[in-house]
Amino acid sequence: LHRCVFVALLAAMMLASGCVISPRRIVGGGATPTPTPGGSPTPTPGTTAETLYVSDSSTNSILRFSNAAVATGNASPAVLSGAATQLNSPQHIFIDEPNNRLYVANQGTGSVLVWDAASTKSGPAAPNRTISGLATNLLSPVDVAVDTGKDLLYVADGRDVFVFSGASTANGSPPPLHDIQVGFVIGGMYLDATNDRLFLTDPGANQVNVFNNASTLNLTVAPSRSIFGSATLLNQPTGVAVDSVNKLIVSNAGNNSITVYVNAAAVNNNAPSSITLQGANTTLNVPHQIAVNKTSPVEVFVANSGAANVPIFSNLGQTQGNILPSRNIVGSSTNLSNVGVRGIALDTTR
Repeated sequence: LHRCVFVALLAAMMLASGCVISPRRIVGGGATPTPTPGGSPTPTPGTTAETLYVSDSSTNSILRFSNAAVATGNASPAVLSGAATQLNSPQHIFIDEPNNRLYVANQGTGSVLVWDAASTKSGPAAPNRTISGLATNLLSPVDVAVDTGKDLLYVADGRDVFVFSGASTANGSPPPLHDIQVGFVIGGMYLDATNDRLFLTDPGANQVNVFNNASTLNLTVAPSRSIFGSATLLNQPTGVAVDSVNKLIVSNAGNNSITVYVNAAAVNNNAPSSITLQGANTTLNVPHQIAVNKTSPVEVFVANSGAANVPIFSNLGQTQGNILPSRNIVGSSTNLSNVGVRGIALDTTR
């Protein structure tokens, strides 16, 4: 009896303070999470649940999805668009997580657009900085990456990677510090800043080229190693990334697949794909840039151009083949257009 009285008093005190008793945890100041249309729980307000950015070249917009750690189905984003944004055929993108700064390869105007406080921007918000003009040599940028430690901005443009100093402040028409001339038309880029290593996809030759000592390279350079050949299953590779256990992950627009290779630091020549995602269940259709959540659980987010969606795959070390995505952002409310989805970036810190 005394115990029952105590529990009743405790419950009354918690309700008075604005808390709700849940079988799993106590949530302050609101209701327990409710399911979203896609079946995943809505995270508790105020928790860090990742922010996903997607560029759409058809609608000249950047879509920002909150709660990306659980978002699925017909999720509704904040939309950055309008004449003031200067967005014109935006391609691949990069988020500088520590500084909440978004970089966009803006192909239509031969520029790189930069938004500070990116997680707060929507509507016709103008970029804080625009890098363009004759001195930059930029003509048709397709991808961007930043080495925040060295403060270097890398821009893949045709057969060149232009490297600009002062990535955090560069504006106007600065000349590049380096012009890395690679001799092939670049489809996508991933910068491993920790190891000063640059991965570039070559859709025309169905290969991925790797360049060591990236920050020192200038003018005509040969790759340190290349991944190519029938065993790789590479077919018009576009997106490329490295995950937290050093797997190299590549999206292939030519055969609608994701191919994965062990040990990104050493994979070479005709290395076979250790994991391949392909088939109708995957929804993969002309996939472009990919983003990897390097925290647990590790997930791969895909800018899936041909199906107007973002499929998300987890546990790539355990599953492969014609599998369903673990989550899938798709539907009319997402504002994702068919054929326009190009770039994707994930901020795991906010």
